Formats: sequence, C-alpha cells, structure tokens
Amino acid sequence: MLPTERGGLKILRLGLLLSACGWGISFFFTFAPWQTAASQLYDMGANEIPYDPLLDYWLRMASCAFGCIGIASALACLRPAKFTGMISLLGPFHFIVGSTLAVAAYQNHLTPELHSTFIPDITFCFLTGLLILVPQLREFLRKQKLS
Repeated sequence: MLPTERGGLKILRLGLLLSACGWGISFFFTFAPWQTAASQLYDMGANEIPYDPLLDYWLRMASCAFGCIGIASALACLRPAKFTGMISLLGPFHFIVGSTLAVAAYQNHLTPELHSTFIPDITFCFLTGLLILVPQLREFLRKQKLS
C-alpha cells in the first residue's frame, strides 16, 4: 500500500533510494578482477583470500544478485505506483536480511574492533526496512481508521 501523503511518499522513496544504493554497489564485485575484489574484502576485515575459481564464481553470482536488488529498488523508487507489489516485499526483506546478519554476527563472534563492517550492514538493513515499511504501515492504519 503506497502512502498518499506527500511526506510519507518521500520517506518511502528515501528508503528505496537507500536500498538501490546499498545493494547496487555490489555490482563492483561483479565486474572487478579477482585480486581487486579480494583486496577490497581484505580492507573490509576479511582474511586474505587466495584465488579459487569456485569462490570467484560465487562472488560474481552473489554480487550480481545483490546488485539486481538495487536495480529493482531504483525502479520502484522512480515509479512506485508500478511496483507496489515489490515495494510491499522490500520492507520485510530488509528485516529478514538484517536479522540473519545480526544472528550470523553473533554466532561468529564478530567484534567491532576486528570486523567493523558488519555493523553498517545490519544498520543499513534495519534502517532501510523502516523507511520502506513505516510509510506503508501508516497509510494502512490511516485507511483502517477511515473505514
């Protein structure tokens, strides 16, 4: 359900824009040479990753899928009325991913001192999810009150 008030639509679009940028940046790993990608992952806190053809394949598969989520979010941001179904899925999607990342960080004993990049990832997911869901929820509750 799309918000009908201007402020709610702006907040929703901000969430979709944030989603587009946050997921779309993953395309870097789709097109970067292995050594560049592995160096970037190392700079983000990973151990050195020697070249492995299957890891290279998986990196490109995952980063392309993530980037496509960014494209979908960008399209929804530009034309929300045409993508209402997808928008209704993007909010919960971000909460599911954020929860998965939070549990994985806990289970893997990640600490901000050694692996600081997991914190922005989790924050991104929950913040983006809120920006997408809250305007929709507010519109839903407003319509319930009117009927």
